[in-house]
Amino acid sequence: MLFNRNIYQPLCIEVKESLVHGRGVFAKNKILKGSLIEQAPVVFLSHNEKEALRFTKLFHYYFLLGEVEKQAAFCFGYASFYNHSPQANAFYTFSKKKNTINIYAYQTIEAGDEVTINYNGKPADKNEVYFPNPDE
Repeated sequence: MLFNRNIYQPLCIEVKESLVHGRGVFAKNKILKGSLIEQAPVVFLSHNEKEALRFTKLFHYYFLLGEVEKQAAFCFGYASFYNHSPQANAFYTFSKKKNTINIYAYQTIEAGDEVTINYNGKPADKNEVYFPNPDE
């Protein structure tokens, strides 16, 4: 079975238009530091599967895992709508055992605030984010 857990819609967040970039995930009510915001199903991709995304509309919605040339993950739920911030208020972990991405509040997030993650994997990582060019 691809997903070995029940899938639940998170009640404390919603997707709306974002000033950061297109759409984003926003807190519907106050989310306390350390709280699980979302646990969404994940499909882990091989390098070849990731490369096949280059020719689809899904290309900008996957997560790189580790090094640029290693496998990636395509996440369901709201996971692909979290925008990047170098001062993220949330962070994520992956569970290969449960096939999930888990989004947690890095700090308390007020109702109406956009929930952001750092695409480098650590909330305060100031390194430039790698965005592959689909035309290369």
